Amino acid sequence: MKLDQSLPARFGDVRVHVLEVSVTGFLLAHEGRIAPGLTQPLVIDWQGRDVELVCNVVRSTLWRLAKTMGATSIYHSGVRIMSEIGDSRRALRELIAERIIRALDEQKANARGIPPLAAYMYQPGKGELYRRCEFIDGTWRKTETIRIEQPANGFTVSAEIDPLQVDVLCRTWESTTAEGKRLTQMLAELSIRKSEGVPTRRYEP
Repeated sequence: MKLDQSLPARFGDVRVHVLEVSVTGFLLAHEGRIAPGLTQPLVIDWQGRDVELVCNVVRSTLWRLAKTMGATSIYHSGVRIMSEIGDSRRALRELIAERIIRALDEQKANARGIPPLAAYMYQPGKGELYRRCEFIDGTWRKTETIRIEQPANGFTVSAEIDPLQVDVLCRTWESTTAEGKRLTQMLAELSIRKSEGVPTRRYEP
């Protein structure tokens, strides 16, 4: 997802800004081209803490060419997460969830009666059972499943999520825009993604 305000970071010794973030990778802005294939630590400064992950450069392209003497060219690089250091995977999940919840709460600010999303919504469940929620013909159909895929008209969350919070997600999904529906699915996916698991959706920076 795109960040409303970029985050300062370091990729190795290079100062960068994080423009987009996902559970599998990032889009970075920086001066000078970074060679694709390079793997090194990315350290993101977020709320006074370091989120440190080892990332691999997928691509690096010129975004804005310097046009005057003394100006600098800006490059955009897409990087994929290879591994995390310490509890950075949890911190990354919190970062993404905080941005999604903020965006969703702003979108549904005019929808009366829908309470804020709970902070624990993004915490991953420990089991292998999930709840699939699909909006079909104006009605929510909720079923338990072992499949983690996100449906086209709804979302899949951990079966351990409080049913009241699932209802809040349903009402949020109904009241928001197409982008809000996509963000709702992203938030739901955070509750089923295990830090050691294989990503269910490849990040293409």
